[in-house]
Amino acid sequence: MATSGSVWRGFSTSPAAAAVAAAAAAAAAAAKPNKQAAAHELPLWCFLRQCGFSAAAISWMQHRVKGTRTSQQKVEQDLVPNIAALRAVGLDTATIERLYVSRPLLLHTSNATCIGALEVPRPLAALLPGDPCAVQAPPRATQLGVALWLYPAPAAELLRRRNLARLISGNLPLRQRLGISGSATAQAIFSNSAVLASDMQQAEALAAHLQRLQASGQLSAEQVARLALEPSGLSLSPAEFDRRRREGGAQALACIGLKDPKGRQQAAAAALGELLQAAAGVPGPLQQQHQQQGAALVKRCAAFMRATPTSLRANWAALHRTGLADGDIAAIVQQQPAVLTGNWEGDAKQLMAAWLQQELGLSLAQFLRRHVSHANKGVGRLAMRAAYLQQHRPAVWQRCYVRGAGPLLTLLCSTDTQFFSASGCTDYELSAFQRTWLQTPDGRRWGGKHKRGARRGS
Repeated sequence: MATSGSVWRGFSTSPAAAAVAAAAAAAAAAAKPNKQAAAHELPLWCFLRQCGFSAAAISWMQHRVKGTRTSQQKVEQDLVPNIAALRAVGLDTATIERLYVSRPLLLHTSNATCIGALEVPRPLAALLPGDPCAVQAPPRATQLGVALWLYPAPAAELLRRRNLARLISGNLPLRQRLGISGSATAQAIFSNSAVLASDMQQAEALAAHLQRLQASGQLSAEQVARLALEPSGLSLSPAEFDRRRREGGAQALACIGLKDPKGRQQAAAAALGELLQAAAGVPGPLQQQHQQQGAALVKRCAAFMRATPTSLRANWAALHRTGLADGDIAAIVQQQPAVLTGNWEGDAKQLMAAWLQQELGLSLAQFLRRHVSHANKGVGRLAMRAAYLQQHRPAVWQRCYVRGAGPLLTLLCSTDTQFFSASGCTDYELSAFQRTWLQTPDGRRWGGKHKRGARRGS
């Protein structure tokens, strides 16, 4: 169950039938064709518009699903009760819109699949650890509703799974036998539904294999736990697991779900080598010297195995647009390779740049040149800690501030233990402040949920 002091709301195991019926009736009324609607508009889009979905969201989904597949009858049989069920767990229109935008194919999910998928993960949602951001969820959201709000894209994928009950009932105890708590497993599943192993016989075999490797000292308990919560981590046969581990080396353990770890490493190394060679002003085909530099960076940073050559080039170009010269970017990447795996055009990074400029007077280029070791920290954590110091520990804030951005960032980015010691606060005090701060304008701006930016293909 959720820990005491958490922000989860209570819920009944089965939503009140009257509430569901009322919501369904209201949605059904909205599903009736509006005479004032454009005559050419298909039933699906007409219904979503009447439900309150934004024009931008509808336009986005129109390019990804075919409204012609959804007749007026299917809208009333499936989509109407589906949205009613989502409202019954306390979700508002904006949150429901986010779910469907995250996974537009959810529009075509049958009512039987959706209702079953909403019922099954309720106990799983109850296992989730408390999340301070949940105070921003719709006020009437149940525990399941908060989980759907926190993890819209993977949760929408869960709602499309027909065999969800069997998968959860098999995966939870399997992880527990590997020493993983139900809370950690629940968070991993809601974060990425690919964590759910579908072939339980194969998952059992791999779990036993991991236990043998741990007993022999080849893997630590921490490595086994990380592997078991990796997307597709327990979907491999023992032989395939050993092959990927052998080919990818120690880094493969962090990305065991990737089919071709060696190929991924080679592709990332080549892309990095080309970028470094171009930054050095050397024309022509990729030279061995720069190829080796790229390979060395990949060995230092396992995150490059998840990146595509296209995304690496795009992130380099985005950093260039912030005012950094190619030589500066090359030096930064050599110092902190993971910088190039972040999407510097995404909302989260743009928000970080805005906060640094407003609070510390640093441009993004200055920040990366001088304080690159903090580049992958979340802006919400920095902003919350800064606000706490300014309001409750002004002497600590001023003492660091007058020494410059470096000491201040070091404190804001420190571990919890280090921050508590330096600021003289407790975990309880900071957590209580965070819950309150997240409901303020600054908290909603800096600490809310932000889009990461579109993923780039290879």
